[in-house]
Amino acid sequence: MEHRIVHALVSVDGQYVGTAPPFEDAIPWWGEVADLTAHLDALLGVPTAVLRVAPTAGQSQPGGHVRYHVEAYGTPRAGVLDPTPPSDWAEIVRPQPLRANWAEIGGPRRMVEWAGGIVPLAGKPVQVKTWNLSCLLRLPISDGLAWAKATSAFASADGDIIRHVRACDPSLAPEPIAVDLERRWSLLAHAPGEDCWEPDDATVELVLRRWVSVQGVLAHQVGSIDAPATPSNGFPAALDELVERVAADLTPADREGVAALTARLPSLLSQLDSAGLPHTVVHGDFHPGNWRSDGLHRKIVDWADAYLGHPAADIDRLVGRVPPEQGALAEKIWADAWRATAPGSDPAAAIAPMAVLSKLVRGVLYQRFLDNIEPDERIYHEGDPLAMIREAVEAI
Repeated sequence: MEHRIVHALVSVDGQYVGTAPPFEDAIPWWGEVADLTAHLDALLGVPTAVLRVAPTAGQSQPGGHVRYHVEAYGTPRAGVLDPTPPSDWAEIVRPQPLRANWAEIGGPRRMVEWAGGIVPLAGKPVQVKTWNLSCLLRLPISDGLAWAKATSAFASADGDIIRHVRACDPSLAPEPIAVDLERRWSLLAHAPGEDCWEPDDATVELVLRRWVSVQGVLAHQVGSIDAPATPSNGFPAALDELVERVAADLTPADREGVAALTARLPSLLSQLDSAGLPHTVVHGDFHPGNWRSDGLHRKIVDWADAYLGHPAADIDRLVGRVPPEQGALAEKIWADAWRATAPGSDPAAAIAPMAVLSKLVRGVLYQRFLDNIEPDERIYHEGDPLAMIREAVEAI
């Protein structure tokens, strides 16, 4: 995969001080910034944080050339930066009503100060990720690590969702140390172990059964949970809205596919309803890379995409990220778990229609991203709603 070439536009207290020499980062994903800031810290001699991407014409991730607005916390080493401001600097720092709070001047530093007021820090914080949906900081503390995470105003606050999950199963998610729900900041205990990108069957079964059991309880609490909702029986309206938003990019073949999908929706929704599963919390990105295991304990992490919806969306997401044989096993375990959790239900009946409908859910979510993030950050998701419509058409 292509490396990215980083162009860092550096400011101190909002004032431009220079552009760093372009450098190559082997990690192609634009939101991953730990190596990027480590390079800049060493180059400039002061701590740095990435606020956001700056307009980067003709480029998109992964790889390629990407510009970032970087904040330096102190005076950079002399003679390192090119002091010539970019022609669009005034536009880059112009206030933007949809800008995330961590992308504002001083945003990451305020997150660190907030966390440090709750748990004493024992070393230098590391900014691990920042993009249009979240900012993640790794914080050394006296007995290990903690994590500060900020999420968008239209997303779920990790720590708040986790509190509901842990009330049902105390060890299924990391411990939330503190939550600022207004700013959607969470301070989380470290989940030891490794990400389960290639889980064994025992891990798949354990995580699925525990998560389904939690979802069954949370189904009775949805009215008190602060999480966005997505369409359940409102899919026809959702499809119409998505099609309207991407109308200019639809090809004749796309329009034929949308007509076929529209005709199938009543049948798909009838199949989904026949499963008899409740509206509940959906993780939203339920793949094994968001599970952690130390060999004894398994935890589910990264709850920012959680929403209120149909639980079959999670099994659909999982099946798409594991080998076919393991996917078939996961479907069986999931269906068995839901039959035990919701007696009289027919969970297997939800799997086939959700293979189509989950694409519309993701299309709605992607459109929500685009509607609520500042223009420069839309580069991460431009084209995603149309892509989801096409995937849904291919799945019918």
